[in-house]
Amino acid sequence: AKADCRWVADFRSRYDAWWPGAAPLIEKHDYASAFKTYPWPAFTETPWTPVTKPLGALRIGVVTTGGLYRAGHDVPFDSKASDGDWSFRAIPAETPIQTLVISHEHFPHETAQADMNTIFPLDRLRELEAGGEIGGLTSTHDSLMGYCTRAADIAETMAPEIASRLK
Repeated sequence: AKADCRWVADFRSRYDAWWPGAAPLIEKHDYASAFKTYPWPAFTETPWTPVTKPLGALRIGVVTTGGLYRAGHDVPFDSKASDGDWSFRAIPAETPIQTLVISHEHFPHETAQADMNTIFPLDRLRELEAGGEIGGLTSTHDSLMGYCTRAADIAETMAPEIASRLK
């Protein structure tokens, strides 16, 4: 199924009006003031495709918004960009999650650093796979940075690419 992007044109128009006033506030790290008037997309429908196979026959892929990347392999996310970084990093399934690095400055890292499974549950999914409760894991998983003001760019570019890779 193709994503419903009927909201994008309206969002872009409202975003273009919002950004000039919000950008200086964001640069000053006054996020509360900047996001009071953010043009949040509103959806009246939720697309849903029911699961028709047992979990034991399915492969699971993980998409995290934790801003994780592999040090020495991937470019860190640009956590300093005022409008956010809307790219993603493919993380091979065999990557030990304790070797991943967080480059997302918009949430406290203590819990995630104590147990990366809280934001990227690969160890738990590997346990389910070993127990035969799921059919397996995809060969790669994806990480993006949850802070990104450009929802239309995510919807039109990054989300379809990630969805295609998961398919």
